[in-house]
Amino acid sequence: KKYPIASNATAQGRAENRRVTVVISTP
Repeated sequence: KKYPIASNATAQGRAENRRVTVVISTP
């Protein structure tokens, strides 16, 4: 199954989640 949110199971998923976190954390 594929989910709209990147999974931490893959390096790409971690990269995507990291990018989203940075965007959210940036004021």
